[in-house]
Amino acid sequence: MSSFDLVLRTEGSLHPGGEPDRFVSEHAGVIRRTRDRDGRAFNVGLVKAYKIHAAQAEEASEPLFDVCDCHSQQLHEVYAALFDPHTDDLKEEVRARFDVFDNDILVLDYVLLSPRWRGLKLGLMAARKMIDLLGGGCGLAVSWVSPLNPDANEFSKVPVGWIPRHPGEDEEKEGRRKLRRHFRRMGFRRLGKTRFDALSLSRTTPTIEDIVRPGR
Repeated sequence: MSSFDLVLRTEGSLHPGGEPDRFVSEHAGVIRRTRDRDGRAFNVGLVKAYKIHAAQAEEASEPLFDVCDCHSQQLHEVYAALFDPHTDDLKEEVRARFDVFDNDILVLDYVLLSPRWRGLKLGLMAARKMIDLLGGGCGLAVSWVSPLNPDANEFSKVPVGWIPRHPGEDEEKEGRRKLRRHFRRMGFRRLGKTRFDALSLSRTTPTIEDIVRPGR
């Protein structure tokens, strides 16, 4: 028997008046398995998320476009999907569809799990726990729910076999569809015609207890 925990590390700038992306915090961590019989711990997964502190940026008169654009192409695309560039506020259609009030956004970058521990809903539970721990004050959790790129520099030290390779475009599309169906159990829905899926944090959504309940 084993128990599993999510262990997160948070990074954020301490420099006032620095680069615009100081209003983005990074949260990276591991999914840790502890073996009951001897207490030994093993890392069986990796996670990463970003939090866009839109309210703080507005208070500091920092354009949110600059915050996201300065950080990365990924957050630039999140901004384009969610925000009106003329007002730096969430698009009205986003607010209406997801009942969003707060502009802060939690971006789930990835949840990566060792193949040995897949099929136990650990990935969904880790994603739900990240939302519970980091989503306070956020209107939405957003993610590009898609197979990871095994050749990305970020994953150069990940054990071989943790990220499956798809032999063709059709297989990759099918992998994306399966992942999206998986995340719908938690309440994620397609964000318009964008590549992202989003979860409203203003609505009641499935808890970890709901996710692990038989039949879900």
